[in-house]
Amino acid sequence: MAEPTVQRVRIYLNGEDSADGQPLYKVVVDELRQSGATGVTVLQALTGFGPRRQMLPNAMRQPVVIEWVDNAVRIQRLLPLLNRLIGDALVTIEPVAIVQGVLRPAGPFSAAQLVSDLMQADAPVIDATAPLLDVLEPFITGRVEVLAVVENDTVIGTISLRELVWRAGLRVPPYLLSMLEPAERAAVLAPLQALTAGAITNREIRGVHTTMPITQALTRMIEWGYNQIPVLDPLGRLAGVFGQHEVLQAVAHRSESEEATGLELQVGMVMQAATARATLGQSLATALALLITTPGQSLFVVDGDRRVVGVLRLSKVLSNLQDDERTSLLTALQSTQRVQPTALPGARRTIDAFLEPPPPVLAINTSLGVAARQLLTMNTERLPVVDSEGRLSGIIARGALVRALLQHE
Repeated sequence: MAEPTVQRVRIYLNGEDSADGQPLYKVVVDELRQSGATGVTVLQALTGFGPRRQMLPNAMRQPVVIEWVDNAVRIQRLLPLLNRLIGDALVTIEPVAIVQGVLRPAGPFSAAQLVSDLMQADAPVIDATAPLLDVLEPFITGRVEVLAVVENDTVIGTISLRELVWRAGLRVPPYLLSMLEPAERAAVLAPLQALTAGAITNREIRGVHTTMPITQALTRMIEWGYNQIPVLDPLGRLAGVFGQHEVLQAVAHRSESEEATGLELQVGMVMQAATARATLGQSLATALALLITTPGQSLFVVDGDRRVVGVLRLSKVLSNLQDDERTSLLTALQSTQRVQPTALPGARRTIDAFLEPPPPVLAINTSLGVAARQLLTMNTERLPVVDSEGRLSGIIARGALVRALLQHE
């Protein structure tokens, strides 16, 4: 007889059982949730006795039963993780038939796919005592979007671009630091000299476990507002990194198979329609006021017919400015207030001389699978979406694509 697909686990505990200063049943439930179990319910019984036939006389010692219904393969994988918590507690497993409800909705990722299946094992890490200036190097080179911070080999939190901006006050994008003159760079980094990595670490976000399902990890990533998150082993040590790039790779590969569930969605259904753009012939100062506040510091540029004719990037503009114009742009980048065009260089020049060639465009009816492959091929955060006449209709970004896939689960 074939092994049942779905099983129910019952774990019998006493209300007085504890671990790490908390009721044991809460610790077990949290462990299962972190590890990707599908669903758990805690039931409190009125009374009962065990093999020794000893009754539990007061409310604090009432029996507690944890019911966990899940895929049999997942149960066999996760149950051993509970052994250190539950000791010799009674555990039963039995087959169940699902009459109503769905354990895991259909989607582009199978229920058995775990973070460990997609993560990058080679992930940079930094000690909490390290100078903050040492943190910047992987961000400058673009190798990471989040950096795990450790104490005694245990991950205690994370540093992302968000922490560099709001906790360290670094408002010049790290990738621009390599373009600065020594004096300019020294002035930008001076306020960071006395800080350590631990001083700006976000200790509320540590990462996801290797055994967590892909969809659950994506939910965490979106809730936290990160594009990339550390992956931890059962001891809290860094095991790798997982993010939008790994998801897109999986989606692009899966879209070529016959099991492309959810990838038939079109970019027109999930694109951002109201998007910042610049127009050919627009003044540089006006475009810069918008550019410095746009994610990724790049704008698609359109002509009078709304056709994409190029890209305006902050890095290209900065590299072509000199003296006072360059100083005014760097000053604007470090301002905590919205900068007006009058405070920026280029009031009498247009953006035309600063344009880079346009990227490939995506038709509005392009599937998400094809969009994922194109984003990977171009190694870019976003691409323009055009209508049947070739006019700019919006953009599709990595984050929007990932959220759409998750909502389809």
